Amino acid sequence: MIEDEELVRFSLYSALDEAGHDVFEAADGVEGVSEFKKMVAGSLPPDVIITDLLMPEKHGYETITEILKIAPGTKFIAISGGGDVDPKVFLDISQALGVKQVLAKPFTDDALIDAVNVCLG
Repeated sequence: MIEDEELVRFSLYSALDEAGHDVFEAADGVEGVSEFKKMVAGSLPPDVIITDLLMPEKHGYETITEILKIAPGTKFIAISGGGDVDPKVFLDISQALGVKQVLAKPFTDDALIDAVNVCLG
């Protein structure tokens, strides 16, 4: 999971862990891509990546694009609060990149787990 806001990251981690998922965390896209490369090199790519879209250093769009160049079949869930813009705008753009599941913040733990289950499907 790639999320720059620590409280949101903790909340996502807790929900996913409670649902029985193994979770890796990254605080931004740079760290997320780096962790992804390590996981792929160790032959343990993640089943799904949850990424925020608006982050410092490297936005979610850049992160998604870079990871898809490494592993084209990677499944993503994009999340966004939208900042000053309706999050639907950013989430629609992510779907154009091939993201299958999107969640506008705030969302429930159940919505998150449902999106993960759809991706793992």
